Amino acid sequence: MIESERRYKELFNSLKEAIYQSEPGFEGVFTFINKSGAEVLGFDNPEDVIGKKVKDIYVDPEDRRRLCEKLEKEGVWRDFVSLCKRKNGETFYAERTSSLIRDGSGKSVAIQGVFRDISERKKTELEIIESEKRYRLLFNSLKEGIFQCEPGKDGIFTWINQAGADILGFGSPEDVIGSRLADIYVNPDDRKELIEKLEDEGVWRDFTAYCKRKDGERFISETTCNLVRDENGKPLRIEGVFRDITER
Repeated sequence: MIESERRYKELFNSLKEAIYQSEPGFEGVFTFINKSGAEVLGFDNPEDVIGKKVKDIYVDPEDRRRLCEKLEKEGVWRDFVSLCKRKNGETFYAERTSSLIRDGSGKSVAIQGVFRDISERKKTELEIIESEKRYRLLFNSLKEGIFQCEPGKDGIFTWINQAGADILGFGSPEDVIGSRLADIYVNPDDRKELIEKLEDEGVWRDFTAYCKRKDGERFISETTCNLVRDENGKPLRIEGVFRDITER
């Protein structure tokens, strides 16, 4: 039995994922943690963590309360992310999957789970979000309409910037998404001609056509667009830039 316990301990301590067990409830303390878990929390040995309150690793202790409440109701919470702190106060993002253990009478006896430091991944995600925000602001500051739509005759709008929505007489880009690009042409054959050209050559620069805004007002549109295909040559979308050249 002692030998079996030793083997299990060696196994848990060899894993790169942090594994823990704690008492249930908001004030619950660590009752077990493997070496990886201790290291993530900034401790040298698992023994240094045992007996410490789990809530103290959270930057916001209310995250511990939310976890306990969720476990009491559903028994498990997968991929729960929260900001935590190490022994030296350094913060990191932890992603955990935890489950509540009950005894034969249904009484809560322990919380156990796996957690990992995802700070680098979170940093990348935040950088992507910030980058997308900057690009969105850039596209919406442009005076020319920029759009993406489905390929084919109808060409459902899948994205458009604010300037494009303004040119078409809509209040916001969201009002345009899902509508048919074919409907903005005064002469439907212009859309057909554009699609045929893109199918043959992949791009059409400075294509001019009579179009109409939401209220029916007509304007002359100049468009440069291209057809995007996947690696098998299947059309994925049409994207491009257009402007109102009526005054010109």
